[in-house]
Amino acid sequence: MRTHPNVLLLSTDSEEMSKWEDILCEHAVVKRVGSLLELEHQLESDVYDALFCGWSFHFGTWHDALRTVQQQCPELPVIIFCGNGGERQWVEVLEAGAFDLLVEPYHQRAVLPVLEHAVDSYEGRRLYRSPSRLRAVAS
Repeated sequence: MRTHPNVLLLSTDSEEMSKWEDILCEHAVVKRVGSLLELEHQLESDVYDALFCGWSFHFGTWHDALRTVQQQCPELPVIIFCGNGGERQWVEVLEAGAFDLLVEPYHQRAVLPVLEHAVDSYEGRRLYRSPSRLRAVAS
């Protein structure tokens, strides 16, 4: 994993945002967004390694955020988080194309390995699809 991956954090709950920033601050550069419009703008203006997205937020849900990411940055790993959930929600999230679902209580020892795996797989997919690799395979 990079020293400090760029992470987007989508939620409108300020207490929840603070918890996530406390967990991630030493290990990632975190940019907060509170709406789908802000998410779209950030995806256009900067490069991110992962998105942590709340189950729901003002004027949207994780489904809406995932759809936005899949349109703008299809390989970006989206990690959904919610206060409670079980196997049914986890399956729903994975089948929709998200990277994982994290359920409270959130702890660094559980969150950081998921972030590391998400970033590593994202970097691997980017390298696999890079023009220089494709030229080497073609020759």
